[in-house]
Amino acid sequence: MDVLQDIRRSRMTRFQVVAVTVALVMILLDGFVVASMAYAAPSLSAQWGTEPVMLGYLLSASLFGMAAGSIFITPIADLIGRRWLAVGSMFVIAVGMGLSALATDEIMLLVFRLLTGLGVGGMMANLNVFVSEDASDARRGSIIGIYAAGYPIGATIGGVVAEPLITAFGWQALFLAGGVLSALMFVIALLLLPESLDFLFARQPKGALGKANRILARMDRPPLTALPELPKTVESRSGMAEIFHGTVRFRTFLLWIGYACLMAAYYFANTWTPQIIAGASGDEGLGIRTGTLANLGGIIGCFIFSALAIRFKSNRLLFGALAGAYVLFGVVFSLIPVAMGTAVLLGILTTAGIAGFYAVAPGVYTARARATGIGWMIGIGRLVSIVAPILVGYLIDGGWEPATIFYLFAVPLLASAACVAALSMSLRRQGAALPTAPTVSA
Repeated sequence: MDVLQDIRRSRMTRFQVVAVTVALVMILLDGFVVASMAYAAPSLSAQWGTEPVMLGYLLSASLFGMAAGSIFITPIADLIGRRWLAVGSMFVIAVGMGLSALATDEIMLLVFRLLTGLGVGGMMANLNVFVSEDASDARRGSIIGIYAAGYPIGATIGGVVAEPLITAFGWQALFLAGGVLSALMFVIALLLLPESLDFLFARQPKGALGKANRILARMDRPPLTALPELPKTVESRSGMAEIFHGTVRFRTFLLWIGYACLMAAYYFANTWTPQIIAGASGDEGLGIRTGTLANLGGIIGCFIFSALAIRFKSNRLLFGALAGAYVLFGVVFSLIPVAMGTAVLLGILTTAGIAGFYAVAPGVYTARARATGIGWMIGIGRLVSIVAPILVGYLIDGGWEPATIFYLFAVPLLASAACVAALSMSLRRQGAALPTAPTVSA
């Protein structure tokens, strides 16, 4: 048994627990950072007189940055290490949030939100890899479940503190608080976040043996005299070639379309719900509270999905429920108390849907192409999600009623459900079993 296998099959040490906890707090902070724009939108819009179209761009700026960061920045972790990319990304987030608090017009804020999104996008997938590599086999599933819930937990905390902060000090205070917390986490990560042993053994950068032995010493394990021998390169089809080869190509497109449709609907709800409720009720605080309820539902949905996935493999009924939730929200939109309750259901179903895609996707690819396939699915989904808040801005500016917009976003959810159904049938034809638990975060 090699060193990594022995570590994974052993009980987690205090050193590992601390490292994983730091990573989990960082992803929680990501949720706070991204959601802050949605909570600040009503107050900012009132103060600056921001038009709906521009507000849509502001809400989408961080999403665009997240997409670009996931596609172009996260792969750098395979060159410089998980630790340094996480620490560097947190520094970028701290700078972006601090500058956002100092913005004096929409264009400046747009640029600073884009910068913040780049940091978040570079960090999220990287932290998922780090947590997976640092957890034991026995605890990996539960830790990944907590990791998946971290983002909506952070967004919910943002909603809880947003109203008193904005009421007392203005919307800038919310961004400033995020900047201070991010700077604090930058220092904590710099001090406590170790490098991944998987990275050190696989890449073997300069000084890797010494770094690995220092980590092993913190885990009360004997030092190594040499790094494990790297396996000889085996020529095979590349990851990109596999995801577009034969029947896998069809499944790849189903994943891309289905996940992108779900993400568009998810980010529409998460970014515009506070503003729409505030406009309908004339109460900015009520809009923030409704957004908070939706994110609270997301936390519940993540854990519900994790529990149900133990017994149930198919997500077709789940996506049918997603479409029904959006239709229901449109129906009861004029009844604000009922709409707020439905927001919880909305959060439960959409977040569970995201977890569902990450449960299904790994079964489509072999280990050689799994990271490539899932990574591109995430990147494309985020790119498509950018369009949703911008589109809604134009629709509202064109006189569309909020209830009608919710009906509209039931259509991509139905398309997402259809993609999952087609994917399930395609896999069943070859006798493939779908995974039953989520492996990465949204």
